[in-house]
Amino acid sequence: MYEYLIGYVTQITPEFVVLEVQGVGYKLFVGNPYRYEISQEKQVKIYVHEAVSDTEISLYGLFDAEDKELFEKLLLVKGIGPKSALAILANEDHSGLVSAINHDDVAYLKKFPKIGPKAAQQIILDLKGKVTLSSENPIQTVKKPVGNRQLADALDALTALGYSARDIAKIKPDLEEDATLSTDQYLSAGLKLLMKK
Repeated sequence: MYEYLIGYVTQITPEFVVLEVQGVGYKLFVGNPYRYEISQEKQVKIYVHEAVSDTEISLYGLFDAEDKELFEKLLLVKGIGPKSALAILANEDHSGLVSAINHDDVAYLKKFPKIGPKAAQQIILDLKGKVTLSSENPIQTVKKPVGNRQLADALDALTALGYSARDIAKIKPDLEEDATLSTDQYLSAGLKLLMKK
């Protein structure tokens, strides 16, 4: 039903952002909420996927058209729901994901939250040869004030994506080494560390 929404981000949480479009606030579940900033002056475009189930209607926000295309392809895989697809796409660089799918790398895919061997094999079976990256997306980050709040928000976002407290605790010391990062940068670094473990 929706392709994208353009509006002002009025709220950011570890799980979702609220995008106000002409007086209506849309709750959009996003993989990395800290890519955005709260602003009443700067509008942003967020691509949207509407998911309808027996119990709810939810909106999932994707950073660009390529993210949306990958998201919707992941939803075609048996056993992959919107929250799992969002967690898989939370990392801004999808080259590792595309490579893993096209080169039968089950071990890489199992690093995503709630993706076991069967789900990883199903992703490969259903999507091998069907996913590519059309271009290198520039990573757009918003520099925020430094401090422990940014790290805490990033860790909350990793928890919201489904990563275990144990896995997050393993990477936290590495993240604490640099106190100058924004929440978005901490989250990106954390996702990269989790994929290497």
